[in-house]
Amino acid sequence: MTDPSGPEQFRVIYPLRSSAIVDVRAEFEHYDQATILFHWTTAVLVLIQWFGAQTIDWFPRGALRVDARSVHITLGLLLAMLLVARIVWRLILGRRLPPAEDGIRYVAAKAAHWGLYVLLLAMVLVGIVLTWTRGDNIFNLFSIPAYDPGNRDLAEQMQDVHATIGWILLAVAGLHTAAALVHHYIFRDKVLARMLPGG
Repeated sequence: MTDPSGPEQFRVIYPLRSSAIVDVRAEFEHYDQATILFHWTTAVLVLIQWFGAQTIDWFPRGALRVDARSVHITLGLLLAMLLVARIVWRLILGRRLPPAEDGIRYVAAKAAHWGLYVLLLAMVLVGIVLTWTRGDNIFNLFSIPAYDPGNRDLAEQMQDVHATIGWILLAVAGLHTAAALVHHYIFRDKVLARMLPGG
């Protein structure tokens, strides 16, 4: 007979509902909402900026082209601030999830991830230098003086560098997107779902 005052009386088992386990695991299988917002806002801005860069020269010279270029410059500055905020958030407060890959795929995923950061930073910095090099007029409200007004070759070189970085960024982002879709539709894992809003 078991002594009620013995250790057995303390062996109380509290049942844990399976749904609670699923909820806790699901919470940590997704990035936090701020990280998700940073990610998709950055993606949308990059697409808008790329499309804008391809269409600025479609506008006739004058106020319309000045406005189109001004929108591009303004959104570029917004992208720069967003990128800095995203990096700070990631380093300090962002939720860190376990790697979704291993081996060579892990290395490739990390390289693409940090490559996107480097390309975004480079594109923004070169864009700022380009604006300063050639000068510009922002919405006909104020002017940015050119560093060397007579040096058209320098401005064209910076324009070429800026455009090249943009195309490379688009290519790497395309590979990043393709990899996410492969995970979702072929591997059928939750890699893509981790970055989906409300997932």
